[in-house]
Amino acid sequence: MALDASDPRPAYQQIADDLRRAITSDEVAVGDKLPSLSELQKKYDRAVMTLQKALDVLRHEGLVVSRQGEGTTVVRKPEAHAAEDVPSPRELRELLSRIDSTLSDLNQRVSAVEAEVFGPTPTDSQREPDAR
Repeated sequence: MALDASDPRPAYQQIADDLRRAITSDEVAVGDKLPSLSELQKKYDRAVMTLQKALDVLRHEGLVVSRQGEGTTVVRKPEAHAAEDVPSPRELRELLSRIDSTLSDLNQRVSAVEAEVFGPTPTDSQREPDAR
């Protein structure tokens, strides 16, 4: 899997999400071992530390257990509702774009009201120089 360069999330989080998705979809079942670090390194083309950080996320969530010499084993599936509550990166970008557009519109409206109330603001060339 190639990581999405336009995704603002760090690589380890994208990898953790991909592994979580594999667990959720039964691609990897409870009791199965996740691929080794060297296999994950080939799949994701990332440093071992990045992969370990991704596995740390899954360990912290209680989805996997790692034992030295035995690998990382899936011990439970993510809760079904948890994945539904988290918007995708695309949905977040669309939401931020709408917020940015709304803020821009509000800024223009506030500027128009200020111009009506206080008169037009002087341009940079009309402003008095700072006394320094």
